[in-house]
Amino acid sequence: MIKVLTILSGLDGGGIETILLNYLHQFDLKNIQMDIIVHSKEIGFLEEEYQSLGCKICRVTPKSKSIVKNYFEIKKIIEQGNYNIVHSRMNYKGLTHMLAAYACGVPVRIIHNHQANMEKNYSYFSRKTINILRKITMLLANNYMACSKTAAKDMFGENNVKQNNVVILKNALTLDKYLLFSSIREKYRHEFGIKKDNIVIGMVARFHSQKNHEFMIKIFEKLVSLNNNFVLLLVGGGEEIDKYKKIVDNNDNIRKKVIFTGIRNDVPNLLQAMDLFVLPSKYEGFGNVFLEAQVSGLPTVASTEVPKETKISELITYLSLEKDAKYWAEYIAKLNVKDKKRRNYIEEARQAGFDIKEQAEILENLYITLYDKEN
Repeated sequence: MIKVLTILSGLDGGGIETILLNYLHQFDLKNIQMDIIVHSKEIGFLEEEYQSLGCKICRVTPKSKSIVKNYFEIKKIIEQGNYNIVHSRMNYKGLTHMLAAYACGVPVRIIHNHQANMEKNYSYFSRKTINILRKITMLLANNYMACSKTAAKDMFGENNVKQNNVVILKNALTLDKYLLFSSIREKYRHEFGIKKDNIVIGMVARFHSQKNHEFMIKIFEKLVSLNNNFVLLLVGGGEEIDKYKKIVDNNDNIRKKVIFTGIRNDVPNLLQAMDLFVLPSKYEGFGNVFLEAQVSGLPTVASTEVPKETKISELITYLSLEKDAKYWAEYIAKLNVKDKKRRNYIEEARQAGFDIKEQAEILENLYITLYDKEN
């Protein structure tokens, strides 16, 4: 059996950990044992399901609290677990992970990037520091992986992408979950008290500065001034959710029109309740939810910071964050999505290579190939 240790920030239902969970459901678990390291004391939303698939969850001190403890705790887990593969999905932040794996003689060390352009707003000194950390991490790893070509170039450089030194593993979906049913739409709209004439804008994202909820709320306020029937459905949890609940609660114009769902495990069904999907991210390595929205037949508005690899249909538009909230609101209002007939885009996603069965097979075969090569 191949023993794989995957390192994540947490298991709270975010995109990376949800995708990995979908992969595990497709794996032949007689061949692969996967354990998970998380950087959080809190029990994650998805932990129970991971454990049901035989994964051992290990907790370590976050680097923000002690980089020394982080390193030695990860090293101890690797030593005790006798892993064949260490797979860190935390880009240059995986430096200590790769160092520990290297020190323990782990034959296969994978560094995986899921982000792009995240440091463009950082100071010159911070960008230089990140670049140094990135290069050291790449030296310690012996396999590179990314969720898109954009993310691959950002972490590993254009030359490595051109020379096929980076495996592009697409953020795939369990496509059958996105079949459309009017009964599901009606049920979920009723659950949230959404009226028949309401136009529901959805945003699925953890509450973090990356996802730009502040700008989304400004856009929504402008939208309501154009059409009072708009409702905003904010799906997700995160460290900043209470901050935005207070912002909304203190705004008389939108207080009764914004719904916070918290972390959910039924996103495909929630997408059916929406009429339009909007997410003005500041940066993305891919942005799986843009794919989900399109597969569900939703007109989708993203920022130009989102990789164009997310485009599988004519449903998605990319707007610049340099445009103000009024511009975004006017564009959205003109889309005229009320009572628009929808169809799913499952076949388009499958043709573009986003079927979970295909991508899970690629990852499983990669693990087997790398293991065989080193043994």
